[in-house]
Formats: sequence, structure tokens, C-alpha cells
Amino acid sequence: MGIPLELQRTLQIKPMGLRDGVMRVAPLYPLTAQELLSLSQAEAGTPIEQEPLDRQEILQYLRSISGGYVAFDARRDYSADFSTYLLEAVEANASDLHIRLMRNGEASYLRRRVHGYLQPAMEMDGALVKRFMTWIKQKAELDSSEHVHPQEGRFSLFANGVTLEFRVSCSGQSGGETMVLRLLDPRRKLSYRALSSNAELQDCLDRLVRIGAKQGGLVLVSGPTGAGKTTTLAALTGALPLDRLKVVSIEDPVEIRTAGVDHLEVDAAHGLGFAALLRAVLRQDPDVIVIGEIRDAETAEIALRAVETGHWVMASVHAGSVLETVFRLTSLLPVHYQELGRMTIQNRLHAVINQQLLPNEQGRELVLEALFVQSQAQPLPWYTAQANPAAFAGCAYFARPRGGP
Repeated sequence: MGIPLELQRTLQIKPMGLRDGVMRVAPLYPLTAQELLSLSQAEAGTPIEQEPLDRQEILQYLRSISGGYVAFDARRDYSADFSTYLLEAVEANASDLHIRLMRNGEASYLRRRVHGYLQPAMEMDGALVKRFMTWIKQKAELDSSEHVHPQEGRFSLFANGVTLEFRVSCSGQSGGETMVLRLLDPRRKLSYRALSSNAELQDCLDRLVRIGAKQGGLVLVSGPTGAGKTTTLAALTGALPLDRLKVVSIEDPVEIRTAGVDHLEVDAAHGLGFAALLRAVLRQDPDVIVIGEIRDAETAEIALRAVETGHWVMASVHAGSVLETVFRLTSLLPVHYQELGRMTIQNRLHAVINQQLLPNEQGRELVLEALFVQSQAQPLPWYTAQANPAAFAGCAYFARPRGGP
């Protein structure tokens, strides 16, 4: 009789055949009792058993039965297929999924970013890509009839006991429409000790997260776009003694949620930028404030004034090195606060971690340059002409491994 293809796609299974009166299936995710019952009923009451199979083999099979890559059937419900496309990207460790819809004869396709590089996922019929985009917009509660103006949203899928989140950004382009999904898998959380295999650097990180209440200090994480600054901040935040500290994180948007941390999301449309949320947070008696990115003068000043008043602030900055990180933050300060801001950085900075992702045989490798202030008898000479973090007294400096820029 055979399991209907639609049910195979919905439950994301590969039939393995009937043996000893039992229908055996390989599921992408373990089936629930209700799903097993549905399968048994579809097979005229035949008992169903699950058996393991390589996930990539299951995904390849599901793609082979999904159809619609060239021809498009307007009468068909593709919801299960679309979920499979997304889950396949997650299983491939993709960070983003790019969808391109063209109306001028050019190919429409899906691409996914793995280890920092875009790779083809599949070419699709334009009508199917349009249906896929519409399905995503509906899931993200966006206007599915809007194909010109930019829109942003998010939605989630529940699979194998895990809630996977997808952040959506779409906009029109010349001759078509483009959409990018950021794939947020909570299982990808990084331990801060995995940032480096250097034992001395790991010891410095251990000391960095053992902080007390109302201990004023500044920790900066920097790097280019896509270097994993958000992941590193989340790893450091999750290692704090959250049972005795009030930790608030301000992000745009919230990507990695940590139990015991209050996450606030920037909402510029309603006047809730980093600076406005930071002011509000300071009235809520926080011990630690995590700032997803310092990108303007107002946020930079408020962050440093929070440090002055005894708060522990961890923030990310776009910069290419440890030294550039401090100069970048200083350049953002308003003129009236330049002198005091420099003094705060000189006296209250505890660490700067600059990171980059460099290509290697496995994809990309995280490499760090870092400086930890251990004992400071006088302000660090950041702003002298000969500023060199490797020569700063009372600091532990770790240069980027050879081969990095």
C-alpha cells in the first residue's frame, strides 16, 4: 500500500520497508505517539517502528519526494516541503538562507551561508519561490502583498523538542524580490571556554566572568560583521553568576536567549533605541548590562556613565583590532564627554576581545586578539603615539595567531 507521500513529507520520514509484519521508518525527528498512530492507520493498522538513519540521507530523500523544483502545482499544499527546506538549512549549520525571486527571466534560487560562504541550495521554479516567500511572510506576520518596501519579522518552528527561530528581512530589488532568513538554533550556544584553546587566555576568561554585584567595569567584544560577536557576548553572559546578579541585555534583535537574563529588544519604530532602553534599564537596579552594539554617541556616553556608577557593562563594537576597538569607542563619544569618557576607559576597562573568522580546511576558524587588565597602577596609555597593547604594564595580552591579519 505504501505511506502516502504527503504524509511522509508532513512527518519528515523515510520508509525503510516492511519486515516481520512491522513497517519501519527513519524519522528526521523522533515521532510522537499520535504521529505513530497516524502512520499505523495509514497502513491499515500495521505496527510502526522507528529506526535510526543518517540525517543527511533522510533530508536527501525528503527533497527527492518534494517535487516542484521545475514545475509548480498551484493545487498542492507545500507547507511540509517549505518546513523541510528550512530544517535542511539548519541541519547544514547554515547561519542564513537567501531566497531570490526574479521576474525578468533570470533564475530564482535558494542559497545558504555556511561557515561564512554562500553556497547553492537549489534552483526553484519562480512560482514556487513566490509561494515559499508568501508562506514565510505569513509565518512572520508580514504583509504578503508587499513586494517593494522593506519588511522585517520573525517566526519559529518546533522540531524535536527544540524551538528554532527565524529572523526575516525582505525587500524589492530591480526585477524581483529578495529575502534573507537568519537561522537561530538554540543548540548552537557556545561555551566561552571554546573561544580559544590557549590555557592562559581561558584562565583570563574564567576570572572575567567571576564578578561581584555593583562592580563597575567595561568589557568590549569587537570584530567585523559576521564574526560572531553576539555569540561571544551570549557565551560570556551565560557564564556569569546569574543566581545572584540582575543581568539585562539590550539587543537588536534578540538572537540568543539565556535563562536568568532580561532581554530587551530595540524597537526604533516606537522610539526604543539602544540609548532609550539603556536609560530605562539603569532605573531597574541592574548589576550587569549587556549592549548588543554601541553605534552612536548617545549610547556610548550612557554606557560609560553606567560604568562610572558601578555597573558592569559588556558591549560589542565594530573594529578590526584591540587598539582600534578603544579608538572606535572613543571616536563615538560626544565632544562634551570626550575627556571624562577617555578617563573612564583608561581606568575601568577590564578586557577587549577582538575576533575574526578566518577560512580553514573545515570552513572557518575563530581567531582572537585579546587584552585583559589584571593589575593597574596607573591609567593605560591608549592615547599615546606609541600605544601598543603588547607593552601595557599589568595586562595579559594575546596576539592573534600567525596567519591572521
